[in-house]
Amino acid sequence: MAHVILGHCCKDASCVRVCPQNCIHPAPGEDGYASTETLYIDPDSCIDCTACVEACPASAIKPEHSLTLTELPYAARNREYFAQVPAAPRTRPRVAFELPLAGPGDRLEVAIVGSGAAAMYTVRELLQRSSSIRVTVYEQHDTIGGLLRRGVSPDHVGVREMIRLFDVPFGDDRVTIVPETEVGVDISIDELRARFDTVILASGASQPRQIAATGAGDEIRQAIDILVAENCGTLPPSAPAGPGCVVIGAGNVAFDVVRWAARVRDRAPVGEQLRELVILSRSAPEAAAFTPSAFYELLDLADTEVLIDRAGSVPRADADSPLLRALSRLPSTDVGGVPALPAGAGPLRIVLSFGQEVADAAKSERGAVAVTTTAGRTFHANSAICATGFTAKPIDGVPRGPRGVVPNRRGQVISHETGDPLQGLYVVGWAKRGASGGVGDNRICAAETVTQLVADLRSRAPRSASVR
Repeated sequence: MAHVILGHCCKDASCVRVCPQNCIHPAPGEDGYASTETLYIDPDSCIDCTACVEACPASAIKPEHSLTLTELPYAARNREYFAQVPAAPRTRPRVAFELPLAGPGDRLEVAIVGSGAAAMYTVRELLQRSSSIRVTVYEQHDTIGGLLRRGVSPDHVGVREMIRLFDVPFGDDRVTIVPETEVGVDISIDELRARFDTVILASGASQPRQIAATGAGDEIRQAIDILVAENCGTLPPSAPAGPGCVVIGAGNVAFDVVRWAARVRDRAPVGEQLRELVILSRSAPEAAAFTPSAFYELLDLADTEVLIDRAGSVPRADADSPLLRALSRLPSTDVGGVPALPAGAGPLRIVLSFGQEVADAAKSERGAVAVTTTAGRTFHANSAICATGFTAKPIDGVPRGPRGVVPNRRGQVISHETGDPLQGLYVVGWAKRGASGGVGDNRICAAETVTQLVADLRSRAPRSASVR
Protein backbone atom coordinates (compact mmCIF):
# COMPACT_ATOMS: atom_id res chain seq x y z
CA MET A 1 0.00 0.00 0.00
CA ALA A 2 1.57 3.31 -1.10
CA HIS A 3 2.02 6.45 0.92
CA VAL A 4 0.11 9.62 -0.02
CA ILE A 5 0.99 13.32 0.16
CA LEU A 6 -1.82 15.49 1.55
CA GLY A 7 -2.95 18.99 0.64
CA HIS A 8 -0.89 20.84 3.25
CA CYS A 9 2.37 19.67 1.63
CA CYS A 10 4.97 22.41 2.15
CA LYS A 11 7.15 21.49 -0.88
CA ASP A 12 10.22 21.62 1.34
CA ALA A 13 11.38 18.56 -0.67
CA SER A 14 13.10 16.91 2.30
CA CYS A 15 11.12 13.82 1.32
CA VAL A 16 12.70 13.83 -2.16
CA ARG A 17 16.20 13.60 -0.75
CA VAL A 18 15.48 10.56 1.45
CA CYS A 19 13.28 8.51 -0.93
CA PRO A 20 15.29 5.41 -1.97
CA GLN A 21 13.00 4.79 -4.97
CA ASN A 22 13.10 8.34 -6.38
CA CYS A 23 9.31 8.17 -6.59
CA ILE A 24 8.39 11.65 -5.30
CA HIS A 25 7.82 14.27 -8.00
CA PRO A 26 7.99 16.93 -9.31
CA ALA A 27 11.29 17.47 -7.54
CA PRO A 28 13.14 20.80 -7.38
CA GLY A 29 14.54 21.49 -10.83
CA GLU A 30 11.92 19.41 -12.65
CA ASP A 31 9.15 20.80 -14.85
CA GLY A 32 6.07 21.67 -12.83
CA TYR A 33 7.76 22.03 -9.46
CA ALA A 34 7.21 25.79 -9.20
CA SER A 35 3.52 25.63 -10.13
CA THR A 36 2.38 22.44 -8.41
CA GLU A 37 0.33 22.71 -5.24
CA THR A 38 1.83 19.57 -3.71
CA LEU A 39 4.40 16.90 -4.49
CA TYR A 40 3.17 13.42 -5.40
CA ILE A 41 4.22 9.84 -4.61
CA ASP A 42 4.15 7.29 -7.42
CA PRO A 43 1.98 4.45 -6.05
CA ASP A 44 3.62 1.92 -8.39
CA SER A 45 7.13 2.69 -7.10
CA CYS A 46 6.53 3.38 -3.41
CA ILE A 47 7.82 0.56 -1.16
CA ASP A 48 6.31 1.89 2.10
CA CYS A 49 9.70 2.45 3.69
CA THR A 50 8.32 5.48 5.66
CA ALA A 51 11.51 7.50 5.12
CA CYS A 52 9.45 10.33 3.64
CA VAL A 53 7.07 10.32 6.62
CA GLU A 54 9.93 10.89 9.04
CA ALA A 55 11.52 13.57 6.83
CA CYS A 56 8.37 15.62 6.13
CA PRO A 57 8.45 18.76 8.33
CA ALA A 58 4.72 19.41 7.79
CA SER A 59 3.47 15.90 8.70
CA ALA A 60 1.77 15.80 5.30
CA ILE A 61 2.45 12.15 4.32
CA LYS A 62 0.35 9.17 5.41
CA PRO A 63 -0.07 5.56 4.33
CA GLU A 64 -3.12 5.17 2.12
CA HIS A 65 -4.81 2.75 4.53
CA SER A 66 -4.76 5.45 7.24
CA LEU A 67 -6.48 8.17 5.22
CA THR A 68 -9.73 9.64 6.51
CA LEU A 69 -12.76 10.07 4.26
CA THR A 70 -11.82 13.71 3.58
CA GLU A 71 -8.22 12.71 2.79
CA LEU A 72 -9.03 9.90 0.33
CA PRO A 73 -9.21 12.26 -2.69
CA TYR A 74 -5.47 12.90 -2.30
CA ALA A 75 -4.74 9.24 -3.06
CA ALA A 76 -6.62 9.62 -6.34
CA ARG A 77 -4.72 12.82 -7.16
CA ASN A 78 -1.40 11.06 -6.58
CA ARG A 79 -2.39 8.34 -9.05
CA GLU A 80 -3.77 10.86 -11.57
CA TYR A 81 -0.54 12.85 -11.55
CA PHE A 82 1.60 9.88 -12.56
CA ALA A 83 -0.96 8.76 -15.13
CA GLN A 84 -0.53 12.12 -16.88
CA VAL A 85 3.24 12.56 -16.55
CA PRO A 86 5.19 11.45 -19.65
CA ALA A 87 7.01 8.14 -19.35
CA ALA A 88 10.43 9.81 -19.84
CA PRO A 89 12.85 9.07 -16.98
CA ARG A 90 12.51 11.37 -13.99
CA THR A 91 15.92 11.79 -12.42
CA ARG A 92 16.76 12.98 -8.97
CA PRO A 93 18.07 16.56 -9.25
CA ARG A 94 21.72 17.05 -8.37
CA VAL A 95 22.13 19.19 -5.26
CA ALA A 96 25.17 21.41 -5.66
CA PHE A 97 27.06 22.41 -2.54
CA GLU A 98 29.79 24.89 -3.38
CA LEU A 99 33.05 24.99 -1.49
CA PRO A 100 32.97 27.05 1.72
CA LEU A 101 32.95 30.80 1.31
CA ALA A 102 36.32 32.38 0.59
CA GLY A 103 37.66 35.82 1.38
CA PRO A 104 40.94 37.62 2.00
CA GLY A 105 40.08 38.93 5.45
CA ASP A 106 38.51 37.69 8.64
CA ARG A 107 35.41 35.53 8.85
CA LEU A 108 32.38 36.59 6.83
CA GLU A 109 29.83 38.59 8.82
CA VAL A 110 26.24 38.41 7.49
CA ALA A 111 23.14 40.24 8.71
CA ILE A 112 19.69 38.82 7.98
CA VAL A 113 16.63 41.03 8.31
CA GLY A 114 13.67 38.98 9.57
CA SER A 115 13.37 35.54 11.16
CA GLY A 116 10.61 33.80 9.19
CA ALA A 117 10.82 30.74 6.97
CA ALA A 118 12.87 32.49 4.27
CA ALA A 119 15.42 33.57 6.89
CA MET A 120 15.54 30.07 8.39
CA TYR A 121 16.33 28.40 5.05
CA THR A 122 18.89 31.11 4.28
CA VAL A 123 20.67 30.54 7.59
CA ARG A 124 20.73 26.80 6.86
CA GLU A 125 22.30 27.40 3.46
CA LEU A 126 24.95 29.73 4.86
CA LEU A 127 25.93 27.43 7.71
CA GLN A 128 26.34 24.51 5.32
CA ARG A 129 28.85 26.47 3.24
CA SER A 130 31.21 27.86 5.87
CA SER A 131 32.45 26.83 9.30
CA SER A 132 33.66 30.32 10.22
CA ILE A 133 30.73 32.46 9.07
CA ARG A 134 28.86 34.57 11.63
CA VAL A 135 25.18 35.39 11.10
CA THR A 136 23.20 38.03 12.99
CA VAL A 137 19.40 37.87 12.63
CA TYR A 138 17.35 41.02 13.32
CA GLU A 139 13.72 40.37 14.29
CA GLN A 140 11.21 43.12 15.06
CA HIS A 141 9.10 40.93 17.39
CA ASP A 142 10.13 39.13 20.57
CA THR A 143 10.00 35.66 19.01
CA ILE A 144 11.31 34.15 15.79
CA GLY A 145 9.16 32.46 13.16
CA GLY A 146 7.52 35.32 11.26
CA LEU A 147 4.13 34.55 9.73
CA LEU A 148 4.71 30.82 10.26
CA ARG A 149 4.32 31.47 13.98
CA ARG A 150 1.97 34.45 13.87
CA GLY A 151 -0.12 34.18 10.71
CA VAL A 152 -0.82 30.48 9.98
CA SER A 153 -4.32 29.35 10.87
CA PRO A 154 -4.53 27.13 13.97
CA ASP A 155 -6.38 24.67 11.69
CA HIS A 156 -3.11 23.88 9.87
CA VAL A 157 -1.44 21.90 12.63
CA GLY A 158 1.07 20.21 10.32
CA VAL A 159 2.26 23.50 8.80
CA ARG A 160 2.52 25.14 12.21
CA GLU A 161 4.69 22.24 13.42
CA MET A 162 7.30 23.30 10.86
CA ILE A 163 8.48 25.84 13.43
CA ARG A 164 10.64 23.02 14.80
CA LEU A 165 12.86 23.41 11.71
CA PHE A 166 14.11 26.67 13.23
CA ASP A 167 15.67 24.99 16.27
CA VAL A 168 18.88 23.70 14.66
CA PRO A 169 19.99 26.63 12.45
CA PHE A 170 18.91 29.37 14.87
CA GLY A 171 20.41 27.46 17.80
CA ASP A 172 23.83 27.20 16.12
CA ASP A 173 26.62 29.04 17.97
CA ARG A 174 27.49 30.87 14.73
CA VAL A 175 24.07 32.58 14.82
CA THR A 176 23.02 35.53 16.99
CA ILE A 177 19.37 36.64 17.31
CA VAL A 178 18.64 40.32 17.97
CA PRO A 179 14.92 40.48 18.93
CA GLU A 180 12.62 43.50 19.13
CA THR A 181 14.73 45.43 16.66
CA GLU A 182 13.01 46.76 13.54
CA VAL A 183 15.36 47.47 10.66
CA GLY A 184 14.53 50.86 9.17
CA VAL A 185 13.32 52.12 12.56
CA ASP A 186 15.70 51.02 15.32
CA ILE A 187 18.66 50.55 12.97
CA SER A 188 19.06 51.62 9.35
CA ILE A 189 20.01 49.57 6.31
CA ASP A 190 22.99 51.89 5.81
CA GLU A 191 24.22 51.08 9.32
CA LEU A 192 23.89 47.35 8.65
CA ARG A 193 25.70 47.60 5.32
CA ALA A 194 28.54 49.49 7.02
CA ARG A 195 28.76 46.98 9.87
CA PHE A 196 28.43 43.68 7.94
CA ASP A 197 30.01 42.21 4.82
CA THR A 198 26.59 41.19 3.49
CA VAL A 199 22.98 42.04 4.33
CA ILE A 200 20.18 39.69 3.29
CA LEU A 201 16.61 40.97 3.39
CA ALA A 202 14.25 38.21 4.55
CA SER A 203 11.59 40.46 6.04
CA GLY A 204 8.91 39.01 3.78
CA ALA A 205 5.72 40.68 2.68
CA SER A 206 3.99 40.90 6.02
CA GLN A 207 2.09 44.13 5.40
CA PRO A 208 -1.48 43.64 4.12
CA ARG A 209 -2.38 45.27 0.83
CA GLN A 210 -4.73 48.15 1.40
CA ILE A 211 -7.92 48.96 -0.44
CA ALA A 212 -9.32 52.50 -0.50
CA ALA A 213 -11.28 52.07 2.71
CA THR A 214 -12.57 55.39 4.07
CA GLY A 215 -14.04 55.87 7.53
CA ALA A 216 -14.53 52.15 7.99
CA GLY A 217 -13.75 51.94 11.69
CA ASP A 218 -14.00 48.54 13.36
CA GLU A 219 -16.49 47.24 10.81
CA ILE A 220 -13.65 46.47 8.37
CA ARG A 221 -10.85 44.29 9.72
CA GLN A 222 -7.67 42.81 8.30
CA ALA A 223 -7.48 39.02 8.00
CA ILE A 224 -3.89 38.93 9.21
CA ASP A 225 -4.86 40.83 12.39
CA ILE A 226 -7.46 38.16 13.15
CA LEU A 227 -4.97 35.31 12.62
CA VAL A 228 -2.28 37.02 14.72
CA ALA A 229 -4.81 37.57 17.52
CA GLU A 230 -5.81 33.91 17.32
CA ASN A 231 -2.16 32.82 17.54
CA CYS A 232 -0.60 35.38 19.84
CA GLY A 233 -3.34 37.42 21.51
CA THR A 234 -4.35 37.17 25.14
CA LEU A 235 -8.04 37.46 24.18
CA PRO A 236 -9.71 35.65 21.26
CA PRO A 237 -10.81 38.02 18.47
CA SER A 238 -14.50 38.84 18.39
CA ALA A 239 -16.71 37.18 15.79
CA PRO A 240 -17.57 39.25 12.69
CA ALA A 241 -20.81 41.18 12.99
CA GLY A 242 -23.74 39.64 11.13
CA PRO A 243 -26.00 38.53 9.75
CA GLY A 244 -23.99 39.47 6.62
CA CYS A 245 -20.20 39.69 6.16
CA VAL A 246 -18.03 40.24 3.08
CA VAL A 247 -14.51 38.81 2.77
CA ILE A 248 -12.48 40.82 0.24
CA GLY A 249 -10.05 38.44 -1.44
CA ALA A 250 -10.17 34.73 -2.18
CA GLY A 251 -6.72 33.32 -1.48
CA ASN A 252 -5.89 30.68 1.12
CA VAL A 253 -5.67 33.31 3.89
CA ALA A 254 -9.20 34.43 3.02
CA PHE A 255 -10.39 30.83 3.28
CA ASP A 256 -8.59 30.50 6.63
CA VAL A 257 -10.60 33.44 7.92
CA VAL A 258 -13.84 32.03 6.50
CA ARG A 259 -13.28 28.80 8.43
CA TRP A 260 -12.52 30.85 11.54
CA ALA A 261 -15.72 32.90 11.10
CA ALA A 262 -17.79 29.74 10.72
CA ARG A 263 -16.26 28.30 13.87
CA VAL A 264 -16.74 31.37 16.10
CA ARG A 265 -20.02 32.84 14.88
CA ASP A 266 -21.79 31.70 18.04
CA ARG A 267 -19.60 34.15 20.01
CA ALA A 268 -21.82 36.99 18.76
CA PRO A 269 -25.20 37.81 20.30
CA VAL A 270 -28.04 35.79 18.78
CA GLY A 271 -29.42 38.67 16.73
CA GLU A 272 -25.96 39.51 15.33
CA GLN A 273 -24.71 36.04 14.48
CA LEU A 274 -23.35 35.48 11.02
CA ARG A 275 -25.77 33.87 8.55
CA GLU A 276 -24.24 34.73 5.16
CA LEU A 277 -20.61 35.26 4.21
CA VAL A 278 -19.74 36.46 0.70
CA ILE A 279 -16.19 35.89 -0.63
CA LEU A 280 -15.21 38.37 -3.35
CA SER A 281 -12.59 37.06 -5.77
CA ARG A 282 -10.94 39.56 -8.09
CA SER A 283 -10.03 36.71 -10.44
CA ALA A 284 -12.26 34.56 -12.60
CA PRO A 285 -12.66 30.91 -11.53
CA GLU A 286 -9.99 29.84 -14.05
CA ALA A 287 -7.40 31.98 -12.22
CA ALA A 288 -8.58 31.34 -8.66
CA ALA A 289 -6.02 32.31 -6.01
CA PHE A 290 -7.02 29.56 -3.57
CA THR A 291 -5.68 26.03 -3.82
CA PRO A 292 -7.88 22.96 -4.39
CA SER A 293 -7.12 21.72 -0.87
CA ALA A 294 -8.36 25.01 0.63
CA PHE A 295 -11.59 24.71 -1.39
CA TYR A 296 -12.24 21.14 -0.28
CA GLU A 297 -11.60 22.15 3.33
CA LEU A 298 -14.34 24.75 2.86
CA LEU A 299 -16.75 22.11 1.60
CA ASP A 300 -15.99 19.96 4.66
CA LEU A 301 -17.07 22.67 7.14
CA ALA A 302 -19.90 21.56 9.40
CA ASP A 303 -23.22 23.41 9.43
CA THR A 304 -22.50 25.39 6.25
CA GLU A 305 -23.57 25.45 2.63
CA VAL A 306 -21.27 26.70 -0.15
CA LEU A 307 -22.87 28.46 -3.11
CA ILE A 308 -21.80 30.54 -6.10
CA ASP A 309 -22.97 34.03 -7.06
CA ARG A 310 -24.81 33.72 -10.37
CA ALA A 311 -24.18 37.41 -11.14
CA GLY A 312 -20.41 36.94 -11.01
CA SER A 313 -18.10 35.03 -13.31
CA VAL A 314 -19.32 31.42 -13.40
CA PRO A 315 -17.06 28.40 -14.10
CA ARG A 316 -17.75 26.14 -17.09
CA ALA A 317 -19.09 22.67 -16.34
CA ASP A 318 -17.00 21.17 -19.17
CA ALA A 319 -13.66 22.54 -17.91
CA ASP A 320 -10.64 20.23 -17.81
CA SER A 321 -9.77 21.19 -14.24
CA PRO A 322 -11.37 19.04 -11.49
CA LEU A 323 -11.53 22.16 -9.31
CA LEU A 324 -13.48 24.11 -11.96
CA ARG A 325 -15.87 21.21 -12.43
CA ALA A 326 -16.43 21.09 -8.67
CA LEU A 327 -17.07 24.85 -8.61
CA SER A 328 -19.56 24.52 -11.47
CA ARG A 329 -21.61 22.04 -9.43
CA LEU A 330 -22.18 24.52 -6.59
CA PRO A 331 -25.76 25.80 -6.27
CA SER A 332 -26.15 29.38 -7.51
CA THR A 333 -27.73 32.26 -5.63
CA ASP A 334 -28.18 36.05 -5.67
CA VAL A 335 -26.19 38.33 -3.35
CA GLY A 336 -25.57 42.00 -2.90
CA GLY A 337 -27.63 43.27 0.02
CA VAL A 338 -27.70 42.63 3.76
CA PRO A 339 -29.35 39.21 3.85
CA ALA A 340 -32.94 39.13 5.05
CA LEU A 341 -32.52 35.81 6.82
CA PRO A 342 -34.57 34.56 9.75
CA ALA A 343 -33.02 34.84 13.18
CA GLY A 344 -31.87 31.77 15.03
CA ALA A 345 -29.76 28.79 14.21
CA GLY A 346 -29.22 27.60 10.66
CA PRO A 347 -26.43 26.71 8.26
CA LEU A 348 -23.98 29.46 7.36
CA ARG A 349 -24.32 30.42 3.69
CA ILE A 350 -20.87 30.84 2.11
CA VAL A 351 -21.13 32.46 -1.32
CA LEU A 352 -18.24 32.63 -3.80
CA SER A 353 -18.44 35.61 -6.16
CA PHE A 354 -15.81 35.68 -8.94
CA GLY A 355 -14.68 38.59 -11.11
CA GLN A 356 -15.25 41.20 -8.40
CA GLU A 357 -12.33 43.63 -8.20
CA VAL A 358 -12.95 45.84 -5.17
CA ALA A 359 -12.44 49.58 -5.53
CA ASP A 360 -13.62 50.79 -2.12
CA ALA A 361 -15.01 49.68 1.21
CA ALA A 362 -16.60 52.16 3.57
CA LYS A 363 -19.29 52.71 6.16
CA SER A 364 -22.77 52.70 4.77
CA GLU A 365 -26.16 53.93 5.92
CA ARG A 366 -27.70 50.72 4.60
CA GLY A 367 -26.11 48.17 6.88
CA ALA A 368 -22.67 48.83 8.29
CA VAL A 369 -20.41 48.42 5.24
CA ALA A 370 -20.64 49.02 1.51
CA VAL A 371 -18.07 47.27 -0.68
CA THR A 372 -17.95 48.64 -4.23
CA THR A 373 -16.32 46.97 -7.23
CA THR A 374 -14.59 48.64 -10.18
CA ALA A 375 -17.61 47.59 -12.29
CA GLY A 376 -19.92 49.61 -10.04
CA ARG A 377 -21.52 46.73 -8.17
CA THR A 378 -22.07 47.26 -4.44
CA PHE A 379 -22.20 44.59 -1.75
CA HIS A 380 -23.85 45.68 1.51
CA ALA A 381 -23.03 43.85 4.73
CA ASN A 382 -22.77 44.29 8.48
CA SER A 383 -18.99 43.77 8.46
CA ALA A 384 -16.09 43.08 6.13
CA ILE A 385 -12.70 41.37 6.34
CA CYS A 386 -9.83 42.33 4.01
CA ALA A 387 -7.73 39.41 2.78
CA THR A 388 -6.26 40.98 -0.34
CA GLY A 389 -2.76 39.60 0.06
CA PHE A 390 0.51 41.03 1.31
CA THR A 391 3.20 43.44 0.25
CA ALA A 392 6.68 44.22 1.55
CA LYS A 393 6.95 47.03 4.06
CA PRO A 394 9.05 49.95 2.74
CA ILE A 395 12.51 50.29 4.29
CA ASP A 396 14.65 53.38 3.70
CA GLY A 397 17.65 52.48 1.60
CA VAL A 398 15.98 49.47 -0.06
CA PRO A 399 14.56 49.87 -3.59
CA ARG A 400 10.97 48.74 -4.02
CA GLY A 401 9.11 47.83 -7.18
CA PRO A 402 5.47 48.62 -8.02
CA ARG A 403 4.16 45.38 -6.46
CA GLY A 404 6.19 45.88 -3.29
CA VAL A 405 8.85 43.44 -4.52
CA VAL A 406 12.52 44.35 -4.06
CA PRO A 407 14.09 44.46 -7.57
CA ASN A 408 16.73 41.77 -7.86
CA ARG A 409 18.58 39.31 -10.08
CA ARG A 410 18.64 35.83 -8.56
CA GLY A 411 18.47 37.46 -5.14
CA GLN A 412 21.06 40.22 -5.61
CA VAL A 413 19.34 43.57 -5.08
CA ILE A 414 19.62 45.97 -7.98
CA SER A 415 18.97 49.69 -8.33
CA HIS A 416 15.43 50.41 -9.44
CA GLU A 417 16.64 53.32 -11.59
CA THR A 418 19.82 51.95 -13.20
CA GLY A 419 19.54 48.18 -12.83
CA ASP A 420 23.05 48.06 -11.34
CA PRO A 421 23.66 45.62 -8.45
CA LEU A 422 23.90 47.06 -4.94
CA GLN A 423 27.03 45.37 -3.61
CA GLY A 424 26.53 43.38 -0.45
CA LEU A 425 22.71 43.60 -0.46
CA TYR A 426 20.54 40.55 -1.16
CA VAL A 427 16.91 39.50 -0.77
CA VAL A 428 15.04 36.23 -0.27
CA GLY A 429 11.44 35.08 0.22
CA TRP A 430 8.27 37.04 -0.51
CA ALA A 431 10.19 40.33 -0.66
CA LYS A 432 12.18 38.77 -3.51
CA ARG A 433 9.47 37.04 -5.55
CA GLY A 434 6.15 38.47 -4.33
CA ALA A 435 3.65 37.06 -1.86
CA SER A 436 3.30 33.63 -3.44
CA GLY A 437 4.36 30.13 -2.55
CA GLY A 438 4.30 28.22 0.71
CA VAL A 439 6.84 27.68 3.45
CA GLY A 440 8.82 25.06 1.59
CA ASP A 441 9.20 27.20 -1.54
CA ASN A 442 11.61 29.35 0.46
CA ARG A 443 14.14 26.53 0.51
CA ILE A 444 14.77 26.74 -3.25
CA CYS A 445 14.53 30.53 -3.13
CA ALA A 446 17.17 30.72 -0.37
CA ALA A 447 19.50 28.35 -2.22
CA GLU A 448 19.37 30.58 -5.31
CA THR A 449 20.15 33.74 -3.34
CA VAL A 450 23.02 32.16 -1.40
CA THR A 451 24.44 30.65 -4.59
CA GLN A 452 24.45 34.13 -6.14
CA LEU A 453 26.11 35.51 -3.01
CA VAL A 454 28.83 32.85 -3.22
CA ALA A 455 29.44 33.64 -6.90
CA ASP A 456 29.72 37.37 -6.15
CA LEU A 457 32.15 36.78 -3.29
CA ARG A 458 34.33 34.54 -5.43
CA SER A 459 34.42 37.08 -8.25
CA ARG A 460 35.66 39.74 -5.83
CA ALA A 461 38.12 37.58 -3.86
CA PRO A 462 41.82 37.50 -4.89
CA ARG A 463 43.08 34.16 -6.23
CA SER A 464 45.29 33.79 -3.15
CA ALA A 465 42.41 34.12 -0.73
CA SER A 466 42.22 31.33 1.83
CA VAL A 467 39.20 29.05 1.99
CA ARG A 468 37.27 29.07 5.25
